[in-house]
Amino acid sequence: MKKITLCATLIALFFMTSCQKENTQEESKAMSKEEKENWQTANLDAKFATSQKKVTAYLFSTNEMATLVKTPNIKEVRFLLGYADNTIQISIIGVDKSGKELGIVNPTVLKESNYQEKLSRLSALSISETEMRSPVVEEHLLLPKDALAGIEAWQEKLKSVSDLNAITSYEGSRFCYFSLEADVVAAMVDHEDIVNIGLFLGLNPKGKVTTILIGLDKNNAVKEFAQGITGGINIAVSIFDGVRPCPPYGSCKSH
Repeated sequence: MKKITLCATLIALFFMTSCQKENTQEESKAMSKEEKENWQTANLDAKFATSQKKVTAYLFSTNEMATLVKTPNIKEVRFLLGYADNTIQISIIGVDKSGKELGIVNPTVLKESNYQEKLSRLSALSISETEMRSPVVEEHLLLPKDALAGIEAWQEKLKSVSDLNAITSYEGSRFCYFSLEADVVAAMVDHEDIVNIGLFLGLNPKGKVTTILIGLDKNNAVKEFAQGITGGINIAVSIFDGVRPCPPYGSCKSH
């Protein structure tokens, strides 16, 4: 009986370990000045591509993001870029209209080797045409299929290790952050059952790297629901872009 119990325990531990390998989340620390500076000069070579391919997404807690965007006077959120351990580091800050930093949120880094199945669901989803949105939120809304295409395009660049320095730069200057209005994030965190905002890197229609924000459920899958009497229309709850890169929008000197 003891041998059977021991074997059962070992088997359980084996499966637990296997699951952890498939779906791991690493805590991210606050980005240092050195990491920001390293990003500006990092050589995005094969070593970088190998490490970055292991990063599925950067997860930002909706509770923390809600607190951030409810901070008085925050007008814009910025996704700061850094570099450490051969991978891109990202932190989110909230700023007022003068660019003064009023709050920061750091992510956990999702590394899930079999995430493609969850991501492929985007091709079957649509967006709600009946939901009321403000003009600024509507402006940043991204079709699920376009989000998937952008994410897959970035992943292909990492596989081929081609043009990585060019697609992360504007006229020879590397992007230091992306930004969008705080109202967009506020709309994302307003939905129930969205546990994390997943920040995925992707390519925009111009072939440049950008940030793609997707509302995720407790299993880090795209949050969706069925709409209509028969429940035949699958809706993606929240998918947005972080469209404004710096440069050319804004100044890197303030960060």
